[in-house]
Amino acid sequence: MISFALEYPVRPWTTNAERSGNRWERAKLTKEWRTAFALLAAEMRPPALAWCDVEVELWHATRRSVQDTGACHPAVKAAVDGIVDAGVLLDDTPDIVRSIKFYAPKIGRDSVILIVTGEPR
Repeated sequence: MISFALEYPVRPWTTNAERSGNRWERAKLTKEWRTAFALLAAEMRPPALAWCDVEVELWHATRRSVQDTGACHPAVKAAVDGIVDAGVLLDDTPDIVRSIKFYAPKIGRDSVILIVTGEPR
């Protein structure tokens, strides 16, 4: 088993924001997060994984407008797609990404950390 963490120091968008926005804004955000996590994974160069579990740590700079636990799901989905794009995972199907666990937001900085734990291929 191996474990690694990828951190993107940006406050993620939420499901509610995605629902009230338009498809062009969603596409722009998805591309940003997918690309960012593909670059982070490529830079870290973790081994390719047969399967994994993902833990999500969400950080906010202040207590103002703290997101609900799991509300950043659209951003995390794009981040996992970026890890696939980097070749660490073959796909994000249920047999490969076995779980995604969201922790309650913490206060300190704007950031999302994905902790990926899995079995090398």
